[in-house]
Amino acid sequence: MTNPDNLSRADQVRQRRKITPVQRKPIPRTQERISREAQSASRVVSRTGNYRGTSTYTSNNRRKSVYLPTGIPGSEVRLPSMPQFRISWRLLSGLIAIAMVILLYVMLNGDTFRVNQINLTGGIRVPAEEVKASLNVTGDSIIFVQPEQVEEQIIATFPDVKSAHVTVSMPNSLNVVIEERIPAILWHENEEQLFWIDQDGYTFTVRGEANLPIRVYSETTPPHSLGYVDPLTLTDEQAANEKTSRNIAPIDPNFVAAIQKLNTIKPSDTPMIYNQKNGLGWRDPNGWQVFFGTSTEDIELKLNEYNHIVVAILDKNLQPVLISVEFLHAPYYRLEP
Repeated sequence: MTNPDNLSRADQVRQRRKITPVQRKPIPRTQERISREAQSASRVVSRTGNYRGTSTYTSNNRRKSVYLPTGIPGSEVRLPSMPQFRISWRLLSGLIAIAMVILLYVMLNGDTFRVNQINLTGGIRVPAEEVKASLNVTGDSIIFVQPEQVEEQIIATFPDVKSAHVTVSMPNSLNVVIEERIPAILWHENEEQLFWIDQDGYTFTVRGEANLPIRVYSETTPPHSLGYVDPLTLTDEQAANEKTSRNIAPIDPNFVAAIQKLNTIKPSDTPMIYNQKNGLGWRDPNGWQVFFGTSTEDIELKLNEYNHIVVAILDKNLQPVLISVEFLHAPYYRLEP
């Protein structure tokens, strides 16, 4: 055997590398050690699940820390934190559904949501008490009130009202804004005030006073518009189905325009008159009646023609009782009644 002392340093290193490492003998496991390891394994808690939704550990006491700056660089104040509670969407949806059912029940049966106040604005001549009494919604549940139907009811009941706008104000109020018709003509029949007529040809009851309506005196009612049907002549079933006639004014708007035009050319303080045969006109200061028909067509030419006829009559020293220029190319006058 070679003496290690006679080997070179390189040979010594090679020899050390060939030495087999010492094999340690395993420590024998006693029964006491096996029991202790089993107890330790039973206390292990799994904090994460092996698949989604099966976590065996949840924390309901997570707290969110809140820090407030103190104004000093590098320093903050930590406030006491509250635990964060998480509610599932299904539970939240269920709670909302239950709350809506309870609210609906209260609105249907509770006195808090029954109509007991109607706020009316815009009325001048139409009494607010009459409008409120006609609606007949007091005591009804607010959720059953349909503003469109209330608006139609007001317009159908009160011809004075041109338009109505109804809104619901929770929990138990209705807000009604109406626009009244403006009288343009005051129609007299046999010296009695019959009704007012507005610019569009709608008639309505005389209430109070109006600013300078044109007075027309007649022995009959004015001519109706083409296609108009008098509601008084209809049965209840026909009136329910007759929707188109409601949008047709009782009086022809062209007839209203003719009255307004003639009112600007007739002598002042002279009442305007109407009859079915000759149309509109007035009583001339000279003592006769003059008529121009029922339209504004060629009204200026008719007026010039009338003035020429008057000059010719006065030159002949005649006293007619009637002059008609209803037809531009066929004027005439009558000397005897």
